[in-house]
Order: sequence, then C-alpha cells, then structure tokens
Amino acid sequence: MSEKKSLSKHASLLAEERETIISWADDDEINKIYIHTTMMPIMRKLLKNPQFEVKEFHSDPGCEPHGVEGYLPRNGITIRTSQAKRNLTPEQRKAIGERLRKSQLGSKTP
Repeated sequence: MSEKKSLSKHASLLAEERETIISWADDDEINKIYIHTTMMPIMRKLLKNPQFEVKEFHSDPGCEPHGVEGYLPRNGITIRTSQAKRNLTPEQRKAIGERLRKSQLGSKTP
C-alpha cells in the first residue's frame, strides 16, 4: 500500500497512526474523562461539544492540528452496545404491530 493512499486529506498521520484514547478512572475525586484523539471525525465532535475542555492541540509546524487532548465530564460520554436482533414469528410481529397502532391511536388528540 502506498503512503498516499493511507494518508487522510485532513491529517498528516498515516491511517494506522490515528487513534482515540479514553481514560476513565473510577475515582470519585476526579469527575472527568481524559480523551486524546488523532481521528478527525472524533476531534470535530469533541470540539463542537461545549463541555469539552481542550488541554492541548497537536500539530506539525506550519500544519493544521491533527490531534487534540482534553477533558469531558463523566456524563459527557456514553458507551452503547448494539441491540440484539430479535427473531420473531409472524404472529409475534402482528401482535407488536397491533400494540403499536393502538398506542399511536391513543396518543392522538382530537
């Protein structure tokens, strides 16, 4: 693989060099999460978040920043798991659909 193909148009790091590190201590005195990222989509999301406190930007001389580190409050990040796929019988699907229709009809005001 050539170096040009693995370079992002926004970052000066190779794809395998870009990472996000989240440090979340279980200490009651420290009520913040430390984040260091060199991944541009994560960096953009963090910088848009008003709760994110920037500690330091990382960049090469004369280049735009390619990384950021800082802090978020503990409630500033969630870790989600994917939902398990439900294998329903046609009868179960029909019953769920009927319950949904009833709940939607009940919530409409005349």
